[in-house]
Amino acid sequence: MNVDNPNAHSTVRQAVVDEQFDHLAEEHAPTPDETARARDEDELIRRSLARDGDAFEALVRRHSSRVFSIVGSFFRRRDMIDDIAQEVFAKAYFSLGTFTLGRSFEAWVAKITVNACYDHLRAQRRRIEQQWAHETQKEDEWFELQMFEVAQERHASAERQRDAAEIAERLLAKLDPEDRLVVVLIDRDGFSVKEVSEMTGWGQSKVKVRAFRARRVLRAAMKRLVLSGERMQRSKKK
Repeated sequence: MNVDNPNAHSTVRQAVVDEQFDHLAEEHAPTPDETARARDEDELIRRSLARDGDAFEALVRRHSSRVFSIVGSFFRRRDMIDDIAQEVFAKAYFSLGTFTLGRSFEAWVAKITVNACYDHLRAQRRRIEQQWAHETQKEDEWFELQMFEVAQERHASAERQRDAAEIAERLLAKLDPEDRLVVVLIDRDGFSVKEVSEMTGWGQSKVKVRAFRARRVLRAAMKRLVLSGERMQRSKKK
């Protein structure tokens, strides 16, 4: 293998991810209900592969809430959530031939969804970094003051709740995409380390390390903003 070829590295990395995901999926013994559901979905997949549009629509309806829930954990704009969800189901449709019948279709779609979110987070991070390079001091000061005032209000108004959501989004945007993916799935959505490992294909140790690192970065960022906001409040009173 040519070590200087990025495509070769990507192929090997994906093979390792798929192997880890398959191994983790085998650890779960399906219940009778899950087995029956898998048979039903296998039939829908066979019909979909035979170009039965109604069969794939049935799969979309069955799993759309799961897909939208995962995507909605990372992105706030409704149009963006809709676009990514459509992208997920398009990828699922064109990849149906690679799905192993008898496995969990829900877990397979969840993995596609998480990967799609990860790709968009990386692209979003690049755009944000470009914006930060041109961000003015005035904008920074406004953000810090807003964060401080929101933190002080225990019962926030609807407007303050929107400000808090924006602040949370900006704090999360400071994280590496992989760290953000993990901390949102665990701390916001309540998935276990094992479940996140299964969805991402990453080892549980890697998931734990990234969650720890993300929380540490967020705590440090919040502390800096609080201190800065307090200084600004004192300056305004003088």
